[in-house]
Amino acid sequence: MTGQLYKGYLRQLSTGSTPGLPLLEYTISNNQEIVIGRDPNCHIVLDQRQYTIVSRRHLVIRSVLSQKNLPQWEICDLDSANGTYLNGQLVQSCQKLVSGDRIELGQNGPQFIFEDHSNHSPSSSLSSSSKSNASAAISQPTKRPSVSGRSRDLVTLTQLFPIFSTGRDLTRKAFLIPGILTVFFVVLMFAAVGEPIVFNLLIAVYLAGAALFVVYQLCGKPKPWWVLLSCAITTGLILISPLLSVFITVFREILP
Repeated sequence: MTGQLYKGYLRQLSTGSTPGLPLLEYTISNNQEIVIGRDPNCHIVLDQRQYTIVSRRHLVIRSVLSQKNLPQWEICDLDSANGTYLNGQLVQSCQKLVSGDRIELGQNGPQFIFEDHSNHSPSSSLSSSSKSNASAAISQPTKRPSVSGRSRDLVTLTQLFPIFSTGRDLTRKAFLIPGILTVFFVVLMFAAVGEPIVFNLLIAVYLAGAALFVVYQLCGKPKPWWVLLSCAITTGLILISPLLSVFITVFREILP
């Protein structure tokens, strides 16, 4: 939209662990969210060869209305692999931005400072915006990072093995930890062949834990770890104790 008001600015302070790159400045509108990352579809695209610490979709900056219906901005981390830091503090979920806030993409990553110019007078804002022919939410930087021929030929570890760039995201996968525990118990059960007591104890603990995991996922409410562990141990002890025959008698002979 021609004559669009720009009131938020991102000014790059440092390039992190990749010195020698130009410092850029971006202009943000107050009616569109801005995604920063290495993905070419992001609004602010960081060079994937230089900023390997940055995730493909690292963070988003969006405008929100305050109690006085004035535009403000908030920053949200998009489950990035190396985290987003606001004034040195790790961003959990979303946090409000104020002018002068320092944004860092990962530790020792590129740093930006946020500037809010929304307190300028409307007349000056309108006059300055009428002279601009910007049609996008982000004004393009005046300088592009120049990549030398040697650096263009370099291939980073995260490009060869993309799984390393999302290392922290693996712990959030639903079945990663259950899969690891399943393999662990299978190995233990193979090692316990010929030992009926140990084998029965292992399979009892595994089945009890698997059942509790399914119930936990269906319930969707967080529970203390000691509750789950005590339930699993109690269930396993019941399966290898004489109390099991009582349950068999009740559920097989009396209840039917």
